[in-house]
Amino acid sequence: MRTKDLMELVGNPDFISGIYNYCDRWCERCPLTSRCMVYASEKEDEDSDPASRDINNAAFWQKLTSIFEQTREMIAAWAEENGVDLNDADAEAAIEEHDREMQDAQNHELAQAAENYAWQVSKWFEEELGMQTSDDSGAEAAALSSEHDDSIDEATEVIRWYQFQIAAKTVRALMSQDDEDEDEEELGDLLLKHSDGSIKVALIAMDRSVSAWRVMQIGLPDKADSILPLLVALEGLRQSTERAFPNARDFIRPGFDEVSPDLIQ
Repeated sequence: MRTKDLMELVGNPDFISGIYNYCDRWCERCPLTSRCMVYASEKEDEDSDPASRDINNAAFWQKLTSIFEQTREMIAAWAEENGVDLNDADAEAAIEEHDREMQDAQNHELAQAAENYAWQVSKWFEEELGMQTSDDSGAEAAALSSEHDDSIDEATEVIRWYQFQIAAKTVRALMSQDDEDEDEEELGDLLLKHSDGSIKVALIAMDRSVSAWRVMQIGLPDKADSILPLLVALEGLRQSTERAFPNARDFIRPGFDEVSPDLIQ
């Protein structure tokens, strides 16, 4: 996508500002993709040429080069507009600070618990159902046996979609919380709690995962005992997260938690 086209997308009034900051990235199941700039930009970038998605093909690397150049142009335009000197030594210091904040967040007990849960999920599916994941996305390397009904397949899809996302959203929330703590004294109640928005997505992921695990228990009674520790771990994580972020459930996510005027009679 050309930089000009991207700028035009940014200015489209039909998009809900910031909706993509607080979503679970499950676009196939989202009713608001038509209001999302990120989804629109990704659709614009879809290429019908299979070669552009083949890492061994020159077209793939050409496309990456094009994306890199477009991104550089966009960053340069933003920096110029906002008076940011990209050659300033402070920029390097900011990157180092960001890395430190990420490391601190990843070492936080909530993030550690969320990561442990994710790997427990992978271990359970491998040991109990013979399923493995090739990466952190939760993509299945082996399908469930046809003897299982659709509810088990659906529950599996939900669990695998969210298993690593819970940790990712938790880390993001913890990093945002550090920044907010520094600014809170100055901004007070006016401060937008990005941390609450991020952690709300994690909490929703936990809610849905708990329900999905319960479906698994009912549908696979011989696996019920091995599922119980996962449910206990997830419920413990959910309660600890709610204590650490007491206002997260009340956060109004743009689009998702707002009442549409079309529904008001």
